[in-house]
Amino acid sequence: MIMPWEEDRICEDCQYWNGGEYHTTCVGCRGGYYWHPAEVDLNVIDYSAKADNGKPRPTLVPPSLIRAVTAIREYGCQKYHDPENWRKVEPQRYQDALYRHWLAYLEGEVNDPESGLPHIWHCACNIAFLIEMEEV
Repeated sequence: MIMPWEEDRICEDCQYWNGGEYHTTCVGCRGGYYWHPAEVDLNVIDYSAKADNGKPRPTLVPPSLIRAVTAIREYGCQKYHDPENWRKVEPQRYQDALYRHWLAYLEGEVNDPESGLPHIWHCACNIAFLIEMEEV
């Protein structure tokens, strides 16, 4: 519950409450502000120096997803010796690989026997390839 004296610490954009800490930028949405008006001189802060409201926030992507796809990509680069060869493969083969890894995962097999890496990581990488191919 937010107490009346803590209301000034609520983000004006997303209504996230930061637990009583003072920040100039919301940790919930990276917009809005958490200040107490009596403690901040609004004439000192220049908000035009970095206007990024409405821009994509890649930091929302879980680091574990980035690490998983990176591990699979590194494995593929060692196996095939060309970091760009995945672009030469038709999408249907990535769809099939995605299904194979997903089915193995659903059947309880955690790691791919060939790579030793988790099937779900292979799924993420195959989906990343398909997303990239869709955009191109």
